[in-house]
Amino acid sequence: MNIEFGTLLKDKLFAHSRVLAGEAGLCRRVKRISVFDCPCVPDILERKILCEGDLFITCLEQFRNEPDDRELRFYLECQIHSGATGLLVITGDRLELLTPSLLKLCDENHFPVVLIPEEYPYTVLIDTVHSYITFDTYNTINKLRLDKIMYENLSDAARSEVLYSIKPTVKQYVRAIFIQGDFNSDIAQLELQNYYLNRENDIFVRTERGMIILLSEENKDKVSSSLEACLVRIKEFLDNPVIGYSRIFPRKDCGKALEEARLALETAKAMNMTIRTYDALSSIQLLTTIKDTQEAEDYYDAYLTALREKITEENLPEMILTIENYVANSGDFKRTAEMMNQHVNTIRYRVNRVKSALNMENDTIKFNETIAIAVKLRILLNRII
Repeated sequence: MNIEFGTLLKDKLFAHSRVLAGEAGLCRRVKRISVFDCPCVPDILERKILCEGDLFITCLEQFRNEPDDRELRFYLECQIHSGATGLLVITGDRLELLTPSLLKLCDENHFPVVLIPEEYPYTVLIDTVHSYITFDTYNTINKLRLDKIMYENLSDAARSEVLYSIKPTVKQYVRAIFIQGDFNSDIAQLELQNYYLNRENDIFVRTERGMIILLSEENKDKVSSSLEACLVRIKEFLDNPVIGYSRIFPRKDCGKALEEARLALETAKAMNMTIRTYDALSSIQLLTTIKDTQEAEDYYDAYLTALREKITEENLPEMILTIENYVANSGDFKRTAEMMNQHVNTIRYRVNRVKSALNMENDTIKFNETIAIAVKLRILLNRII
C-alpha cells in the first residue's frame, strides 16, 4: 500500500506546483523517490535500474546543451516504460527543454510531469515524500498488528507486546473508536493522520473499511475527556461520519475494546445512527453479530409465516407496522395509538391478533421477546414491510 502522487501534491510544500503533463496519472502510487540528474545510458532498462513506482527529481541541467530533444525524450521514455510514477522538475529557467512533443508524449502515457517553481533543496523534497511513504508503510504494518490483537488467541503478555510494538508509550487504560466516512478534502485526511501520529499516547490506523483510533490515558476520566475531543475533531475533518466506540478497558484488554468498537459501528450503520457506544445489554447489538446468518433469516421468516396463516396479506403491513410502533413505545398502548393516530382499542385489537397468530396468548413474556427480536431483525435484514 503506497501513497498516490496526487495526494503528495496536497502537502503545503507543493502549494505552488503545477502539473505540466500526464495529469491522468496522478493516481499512480509512489514507492520510492530518487534524484535523476544524469542522462540515460542505452542499457538502463535491461539493467533494471528504474523500477515501477519510482518518483524522480531533476533540474534538467543535464539537457541544457543538447542540440535537440532526443536525449530528453529517451530519458522520459525510459521512465515511462519502467512504470515510474512521475517526474518532479525543479527549475525556473529551463522549461523550454520540455517541448510540446515531449509533453504530448507524457500526456499520452499518463506520465505526470510536475513543475516545482521554488528551488527547494533536494533533501527537503526527499524527506517530505519519504515521510509520507514511511507513514503508509507504518500504517499497513500496524493494521496487521491490530488484526493480530483482535483475531488471534494471544495471552495478555503477548497482546501487550504487540500493542507496544505499535506505540511503546501507550498508557494504562484504552478505548477504541471505529470510524467510517468521507474526508472533506485530501488535505484533511493527511492532517488527521499526522495529528494522531504525533500524539504520544494514541494509535491511528487506516483500513480498507475506515479508521481505527485507540485512545489511551493513565486514568479513566482522562480517557473520557480524550473521547469528547476526538469526536469533535473527527466531525471537523469528515463529512457525515459514522462512529462506534467501546467501553474503557485496561491496556491488556485492548482486543476487547477493538471488538466492541467494531460491533458498535456495525450497529450504528444498521440503525442509521451517526454515533453509538457499545452497550453490553443491547439486544440489537447482539443481533448484529448474527445478521448475516441463515438462523437470522429463518427466525424472521418463521415470524412472517405464522402471521400470514392468521392475517390476510391486505392487513399484514398495518399489523407489522403496529407491532413495530408498539415495540418502539415499550409496549405502551396509549403512546402507540397517539403515534399512529388510532384509537387505543384499535391498537389493542391488532396486538392481540398478532399474539394469537403466534399462539402466545398465554405467554406474554415470550410474545414480547419474539416481537422485539423480529422488529430488530427486519431492520438488520433490510426487509420491506
